[in-house]
Amino acid sequence: MDEEVLAIRGVSAGYRGRSIVADISVVLRLGDVLGLLGANGSGKSTLLKAVTGQIRLMAGTVAIAGVDLEHAPERAKAELGLAIDGPELPSALSGRQYLELVASIRSCAASDWPCGDVVSRLGLSAWLSRPIAEYSLGTRAKISIAAALLGSPKLLIFDESLNGLDPLAAFEVKAMIRELAATGRHAIIVSTHVVETVPALCNRAIFLADRRIVEHWNKEELARASQAPGAFENCVMKALNARALQSATVA
Repeated sequence: MDEEVLAIRGVSAGYRGRSIVADISVVLRLGDVLGLLGANGSGKSTLLKAVTGQIRLMAGTVAIAGVDLEHAPERAKAELGLAIDGPELPSALSGRQYLELVASIRSCAASDWPCGDVVSRLGLSAWLSRPIAEYSLGTRAKISIAAALLGSPKLLIFDESLNGLDPLAAFEVKAMIRELAATGRHAIIVSTHVVETVPALCNRAIFLADRRIVEHWNKEELARASQAPGAFENCVMKALNARALQSATVA
């Protein structure tokens, strides 16, 4: 349980020479579920793109399962399962073809999931033979989640993956995240604007603003912050308002 699945140390990243996140350090171990919070434009997606090798680092290092992402990207990404954004899915492929493609890349079966029959759990069976171009936002999110889980990678990243899901699918995805964390064989990042889900899913959370981590909570702090309905949400809103006030004062 002490194995470092993800080590982000002193990471700065951005675009065209401008940093969007700066000096970010986070370490996740087996069993960790990290809630990634922040307002639009706070750098959540930029950080995840840096962690998954979609953009180059401006400073710092990222290691996945002990493998440096910059020096050995293919080996590092072998232990990464990312639920990609719906618009980035290959629309011309059917859901089944997409799962088979991901499975071939990971050298596993197209039904090799760590938490049962994901297709059935997410109600995808009737959609697998149809092209992804015909999928709704929620169905795209489901197939993306199913693909991320193939081969049971140690690091799983869900970037706004709960958005657009119907209530039953959202319930199943949250149940799967809890199950995966309980096995002690994965570390998970859940980036979300659905703040109230964080204390129930995560044992840690961080809040990004002004390019940096400005708030963080461990398991005990999350439990205390959510003792009353809406309490953690109020806590996060206070952090948001404080950063907005500070930015307005500086301006």
